[in-house]
Amino acid sequence: MSTLKIGIVSETRIQQHYLKHTVEECGYCVATSVLVEELIIGNYPSENCDAWVIDVDVERFDKEQDQQSFEQWLYGIEQPVILGEGHIYNAAEAEFAAWARQLNKKLLALDGQIQLATQPHQKAQHVWVLAASTGGPEAVKRFLDAMETDLGLGFLYAQHIDRSHIQALCDTVSRDSGYYSAIASHGDVVCENNVIIIPPQHYVELQRNGSLVSRSQQQWRGIYTPSIDQVVSNVSALYGEASGVIFFTGMGDDGAAGCRLVALHGGQVWAQSVSSCVSPSMPQEVINTGYASKIDTPENLAIHLKTFIKNQCTHKQPLPSY
Repeated sequence: MSTLKIGIVSETRIQQHYLKHTVEECGYCVATSVLVEELIIGNYPSENCDAWVIDVDVERFDKEQDQQSFEQWLYGIEQPVILGEGHIYNAAEAEFAAWARQLNKKLLALDGQIQLATQPHQKAQHVWVLAASTGGPEAVKRFLDAMETDLGLGFLYAQHIDRSHIQALCDTVSRDSGYYSAIASHGDVVCENNVIIIPPQHYVELQRNGSLVSRSQQQWRGIYTPSIDQVVSNVSALYGEASGVIFFTGMGDDGAAGCRLVALHGGQVWAQSVSSCVSPSMPQEVINTGYASKIDTPENLAIHLKTFIKNQCTHKQPLPSY
């Protein structure tokens, strides 16, 4: 999944074993693994690592000089660091599974952290979901062709589609528009003027920092892939008032449950007018919930969104200073 090289610093060989196993389970390579006592005596690892997993309790150092030596090395690290407190549970203990899940989650977010630090494009300030099924590609293309750029806006596009057609969808959906489209991959950052297409074959999750985690072993819940309910619930929980979802033409009721969470978090729920749909059941189910505040053609929804984002930015309150 990734070519990241991870360095490990631990207190014991047992810790090393568990950390190495968890890192490799995430698909990463362990480039170096050293004990903290080796760092203290000046045996610094020379391997070029992309990130570090350091699980050390500095309070357990016998000498203040040892603590200072370790901290001096730690402060000189330029790569991302996952820092623990030196306690790694035994696999036989009940808490071990929870510890492993938390470390796994932090490790999977590393690609995104590194890309955020190096990618040249601006991270999107607003993230909206484009949701569609039958007839969706044409409707979404009409929307994007009419959509203005440079609004600080990025899209996640959840389209019910067979995995064999997703590349063709990516090649055509944003053609002739000012938006760049790509199929979501692990570590991608949702940038402004981008349309990230969610693949149907495995679960993709947005992180709070704007990057994506692709869980190749985890499937979408329910009968629809990708699950629009899961996508919009994830995005709205993180972006709140800076998020929204537009339901385009399609069959089924996927998204009707998720749109309630979007509204609960202060996001927007819009829908394509049923008279302009190839298949109206998906937007109709959303309209029936009462949460759709805008209902119009794809072209007009683009105009509404431009106005909405500009008004939202104009009236945005400054963050309080403490």
